[in-house]
Amino acid sequence: MSVWKDFYGLTLKLELTLNENVTRGNRSEIIERVNDILDERSILMKELAQVQSAEERDMKEQVLAKEPELTARLDVLFRELKTEMRNVKKTKSSNQRYTNPYRSVSSYDGMFLDHRK
Repeated sequence: MSVWKDFYGLTLKLELTLNENVTRGNRSEIIERVNDILDERSILMKELAQVQSAEERDMKEQVLAKEPELTARLDVLFRELKTEMRNVKKTKSSNQRYTNPYRSVSSYDGMFLDHRK
């Protein structure tokens, strides 16, 4: 099997993985699979040679046609991840403020300090 066929197969696998419905429960699994596929693709990219046959040329054109869509899906996936991480951080800080509302109040609040000697 040629390197181009392997690369094309990984591209299709990446496309299928990115088109799956992402939920909170399966997000980490999908991100892990995407990272694994991208790692394999990066290894194969180093081994890609010049296109030899018409079949490889067709695969190359199909991969290049899919690449912008894959990049856009990756951006959406990681933007959603960033948003969720931001929301979790915000929820955590609001929960801490609820349980200890006076933590951020200055220790001098309500005290009289005499600055004279």
